[in-house]
Amino acid sequence: MKTLTKTSLLAVLTAFTLSAAVPAFAAQDTDGDGVPDTAEPLIHTDPMNPDTDGDGMNDLKDDNPVFAADPIKADGASAPFSIKEALVENNYDRAARKDAPDHLEIQLVNAGGTDLTGFSVYYTIKDKDTGDTEAYFANLDGFSVPAGGDARIHFDDATVAGHFRANPNSIYTTSQNAKLFTVEVKADGFQPVTAQINKDAGGAEVAD
Repeated sequence: MKTLTKTSLLAVLTAFTLSAAVPAFAAQDTDGDGVPDTAEPLIHTDPMNPDTDGDGMNDLKDDNPVFAADPIKADGASAPFSIKEALVENNYDRAARKDAPDHLEIQLVNAGGTDLTGFSVYYTIKDKDTGDTEAYFANLDGFSVPAGGDARIHFDDATVAGHFRANPNSIYTTSQNAKLFTVEVKADGFQPVTAQINKDAGGAEVAD
């Protein structure tokens, strides 16, 4: 999908759904970004998030609302943490002791002697067949990794600690093609660490 196509489609859909000719529910805009809920899936944006890609720009005003530029700088001291595991399929809910729906999950290990906070994540999703790429940025408010311990970051629809909202209309879920995820994690004052994860063909699967 080219940016022009998305922008043109959004303009047409917004004008149509906000007109008096459609029912009120069709013009509902839950996140207040100016994009009707009915239009959000068609441009791959999140109806519950006015800034889907996390770049600080409202979806309606964003020429490419699912592609944020990378704001993370490769500066700071050597990171005392590393990515031990990164998953985008075959996830497991350790608390419930059962399979979990496919989602981006990152396990960080802190080898240092101090708890770490101030994390942010930038990740991209590339469709291996079409080349379409989405990119998202998130500040992980409230997330920390204990000294000598580990913690997991989840991007999904859960609202408990360690879980951050994922875009339900991303190509991760809508495309059946194989995908490549690139993940960049940074803690304040330290250099970022990165990982790549391959996703087999098929969309994000829901656990049984």
